[in-house]
Amino acid sequence: MELSGSEAKQLETNQNVEFVEEDKEVSACGEKYFAGKDKKKHKKVEKRHKKNESDVEWNVRMIHAENKTKKQQGAKKVKIAILDSGVDWGNDINLAGTVSLVPGEEDMSPLFIDGTGHGNSVAGLIAAKDNGKGITGINTNADVYSIRVLDDDNCAPVSRVIEAIYLAIEKKVNIINMSFGMSTYSKALEEAINMAVSKNILIVAAAGNKGKCGVLYPAAFENVIAVGSVDKNGEIAKTSSQGKEVDIVAPGELVRSTGELGDQLVSSGTSLAAPHVSAAASIIWEKDMNMSANFVRDILINTSNLYGEKAQYGYGLLDIEYALKKYKEIKEQYNEKDTVLIADNHKKVDCFDNTGCLKGSWSENDHDSMVPSENKNVKKGARFPDKDSNCKKLSNNPWWHGSYRQNNNYVKAYICATMIANNLGKDKGADVKFDFDKKSEMVKDVNSIKWDSANAYGTAKLTPGKKRALVWGMALHTLSDTFAHSVYIYDREKGRYRHLDHPKPINDNPDNGWADDTRQISKRWADACRAVDKSMEKYNAKVDGTYKEFDVVRASNIEYYLRDLADNIWEIDKSAYLSYVSFSYTYSNSTK
Repeated sequence: MELSGSEAKQLETNQNVEFVEEDKEVSACGEKYFAGKDKKKHKKVEKRHKKNESDVEWNVRMIHAENKTKKQQGAKKVKIAILDSGVDWGNDINLAGTVSLVPGEEDMSPLFIDGTGHGNSVAGLIAAKDNGKGITGINTNADVYSIRVLDDDNCAPVSRVIEAIYLAIEKKVNIINMSFGMSTYSKALEEAINMAVSKNILIVAAAGNKGKCGVLYPAAFENVIAVGSVDKNGEIAKTSSQGKEVDIVAPGELVRSTGELGDQLVSSGTSLAAPHVSAAASIIWEKDMNMSANFVRDILINTSNLYGEKAQYGYGLLDIEYALKKYKEIKEQYNEKDTVLIADNHKKVDCFDNTGCLKGSWSENDHDSMVPSENKNVKKGARFPDKDSNCKKLSNNPWWHGSYRQNNNYVKAYICATMIANNLGKDKGADVKFDFDKKSEMVKDVNSIKWDSANAYGTAKLTPGKKRALVWGMALHTLSDTFAHSVYIYDREKGRYRHLDHPKPINDNPDNGWADDTRQISKRWADACRAVDKSMEKYNAKVDGTYKEFDVVRASNIEYYLRDLADNIWEIDKSAYLSYVSFSYTYSNSTK
C-alpha cells in the first residue's frame, strides 16, 4: 500500500500505530567480476587464478578453514537462512528449503530462481557440495534455507527484508546471512533483527562497499556481526565500508564461488565476505548446539587475527583454525562467567597473490613477489640487489636497500634508479642528469652488471627494454626496502620509538630490530605494496619515479614513520616540504 505524505502523517496519529516510516530499498553488497558466458573476461580471471591453483581456494586457506568441516560430518546440522537473490535448486548446494518473497514469483521454479548469481555465490561459499566438481563450501554439513528477497536488479524494499526475517524466525534457523545494505536507518528493520536475536539467532551482514562513507544497515546495528572485506594480500579492500561498527573481516575480493546455471563466478565485495563468517559460525555451533548465539559470536571475534586498524579490520581477520583450537578454553570460561580471556591472535597473515605483497622477511626470495607476474624482467630486477650475482657491490651499497643505517636520501636513490632505467630503455647509457650525491656510484653499479652473463640475467641477448626492466626492478627493491629499514615505530610498552632494521638488534642496541616481528610488519607491507603499485604505474607510463610514491605513508593511520622523509622531500620539492613536516609532527605527537 502506498501513502501520500499527509496520509502517512495522519496514520502516525493513530494510537494503534507504533510508528510509520518509508519503505526504503536495500541493495546487494557485491560486484560480479565476470559471468561464465563472458569468455573474454573469464579467460583473464582464470589466468590470474591459475597461479594459485589448489584443492581449495585462496580465501578458504587464508581463514584456515581447510578440512575443518569434514572432521565434524554427522554432527547436528546448523540451519542458515540466506536472505538474498535466491539459490538455484540442485546448483551444487544442498537446500533444506527455498521460497521467493518477490511479488509475482510465488509459482516460480526453484531450479532457476536466482537471476543474478549473487545468492548462488553466497550459498556456494557457505555450503557447496564436496563432490569433486567446482567449489566446495566451508561447511558442507550446514542446512541452507534460501529466502529470495532481492529482485533481478539485486534490490529489495526493506519491508520485504523484514518479512523474510520473521519467516526465518518461523523456520527456527540458527543463522541469518544478509549480504546487502542501505545507508539509511530503519526502526522497523532494527526491531525485526532484535526479535530474531531474542530467539537466539545469530545475524551476519555485509558491512557494505562504501569505503570511508560508513557501514550500511543492517550491519551497522549493534546486534549484527558487521563483516568487512580483505583481498588476497590480507589488505582491507578499497571499497570495504569502514567505521566503528565493523566487527570482523574476511576474504571478499575476486572470490570464486558458484554462479548461474551451474557455472562459476568470481565476485568482489563484502557480500562475499559475510558468508565466510556465517559458515565459520555454523562450524563452531555444531560442536554444541546448546550454546548461545552470543557465545558463537564471541568466539569468532575474540579469535580473529588482530593486525589492523579497528575502523577497517574490526577485531581482525576471521581464523577458523584458531577458533577451534581455543574452543574448549573459551567454553569453560563462558560457562563460568560469560567472559573470554585468551591470548590475542597475531599469526602471520598468509597472502595468496603475487601481484603486490612483500613477505615479512623482505628477503631475496620474496622481493619479486611485489611485482605483477606478467612483468618477469622487472621481477628479476627486484631481487637482484640481494642476489648479488656478478655485481657484489649491490648488497653493500645502502642506496639499493632503503639507505639502512645511513642517512642517505632514499627518495632520491629511488628516483635516480628509475631515471637510469628509463635512460637504458632509450639506449642512452646509464648516466643521467640528476642532483644526487650517490648518482655516480649508482651509475657505476649498473655499469658493472655483466648483461651478457647467464648468471646475472638469464639471457645473453638483452634489449634496451629488458635492461630498463631489470634496473626498474632494482629501483623497486630500493623503494620497498625503505619500508623495511628506514622505519621507526612507537613502542607503547617502553614509551619510545624504535628503529626497525633487521630481525636481531644491531650492535646490541635494544632500540634496533623488530624488522621481522609479525606484529609490526603487516601495515608496512600494505604501504610498501601500494608504493610499488604506484611505481609500476610510472613504469608502464614510461616516466620517471617521483616522491609521490611515498605518499602512502601519509595516507595510513599507522604508528610508524620513515626516517627523514620530510628532509628528503625538501631536497626535491621545497613547496611540498611543509605538508610532510606537518604530517610528521602531527603523527609523532598523536602516537606519543
